[in-house]
Amino acid sequence: MKYFNLITISILITLSIRAHESIDIYDIVNKKLNYQLEFKNISAGNAFILLEKDSLSNQPVIKLRSEIKTNKFIDYLYKIRNKITIYMDEHDLSLIKVINKINEGSYKKNHHALVDINKMKIINKKGEKEIAQRVYSPLSIIFSIREKLQNSKNTFHYKTYSNGKLKDIDISLIGKEKIKTPFGEFNTLIITPTSTNNETVFKNNGDMKIWYTDNKQRLPIKIEIKITFGSIILLLDNIES
Repeated sequence: MKYFNLITISILITLSIRAHESIDIYDIVNKKLNYQLEFKNISAGNAFILLEKDSLSNQPVIKLRSEIKTNKFIDYLYKIRNKITIYMDEHDLSLIKVINKINEGSYKKNHHALVDINKMKIINKKGEKEIAQRVYSPLSIIFSIREKLQNSKNTFHYKTYSNGKLKDIDISLIGKEKIKTPFGEFNTLIITPTSTNNETVFKNNGDMKIWYTDNKQRLPIKIEIKITFGSIILLLDNIES
């Protein structure tokens, strides 16, 4: 009986440790997440997110590249040709440099910015903005928050920078759901961002929801982005190594 109790305690301790294991940022580095786009249950195009090890000013960084491209049918309604490149801190994925080429319907914008963390400033072609803390791109948050979802909190605060604007947002865990995607069927956690000052988080009054697999991987397998005519949904199709 004594040995049985020792074995039971050992198993419980092991399970407890595993339950609180942190997610390794690098488990999806050098992997390409390919998504299918849907609009009102119609095939709408494709997208990808690729994270890679890189260097910037001789410092190691994580580079994120993302593209969204609607197909010819959806182009008649709302053409999207977005290309985003982000350089992030290798430890916390905070923003270092961003290059946005946004083409959504009639909205077009190119934006470059550099974060000087030593001087706590963001530098773009219009000048400089002082910051009091590290900032994040909305895209980098998708991966930064994976580890935070391991703890018991339901709301997480971020300072974001996107297309020249700084915003305070809260990322809230709003529920769980079992969903099916081309990549498989999974139990998921659902999060959504909200502005702390009642402003819209994204342009055109857009909102976003993200579904993560409810396991150690915390893969973003579904992303819903509201646009002028409805919602574009990204469903994870496959992962390339």
